[in-house]
Amino acid sequence: MAIIMDGVRTPLSRETRFSRNYDSDDQKRSHMISRFMDGSTSITAVELQREWPTWTAEERVDFCQSCSWLDRQSDFADMLRYIMQQGGGYNWSAVALSVASELPRDEAFQALLRALRATDIGICSNTGICTCSNLTQAIAATKHPDAKVTLRHHLEVLWSHPNLWNNDDFINWTAFDATTCIEHLIKIGVSPATFEDQVRRLAEHVCPDNRDRCRNYLAKHYSWLK
Repeated sequence: MAIIMDGVRTPLSRETRFSRNYDSDDQKRSHMISRFMDGSTSITAVELQREWPTWTAEERVDFCQSCSWLDRQSDFADMLRYIMQQGGGYNWSAVALSVASELPRDEAFQALLRALRATDIGICSNTGICTCSNLTQAIAATKHPDAKVTLRHHLEVLWSHPNLWNNDDFINWTAFDATTCIEHLIKIGVSPATFEDQVRRLAEHVCPDNRDRCRNYLAKHYSWLK
């Protein structure tokens, strides 16, 4: 079994109950496809609540990364509520955008705010989930009246974090969170000029990957980044 990615045949490397993973032979391309998308697996809210306590951390993340395709299922909102109550940072991050779109706005905002406050800054799972960034993106997506002040406060916390300017072999996740938080604030109406000094500093970050991502995420708002 294989898929075609950018014209390259990419074989199946791993299949779980909830997803299929495809990796190119040179390991430079990877893609995950939810099995809920093609109906080859299924689950109900009752089954989720019964089985969740028995799953490993990896199985929980796998489900959370795959479950957005259940959005037409009538009990999906109850699944999201359960995950936000019983899960942890990586689980919350993976379902954050679904929470923003599927739950009533006030309920979604409060659930995401609790998750953001309970999540450590600057962490990323081995599955590639950048936790705070996904949560702030979802908070912005709720368009709640308090979203701007919440994200402005979060950016202040990031900006005073002792790890913000540290070097890293790959990427400084605290600085990445700051970059994406600025992007989310701009998307919900804050003027780019508000953050220009901060963006200039992020564009000069010691980590090359941070500099690249700053340009990729924010160049459309700052012509001097192009």
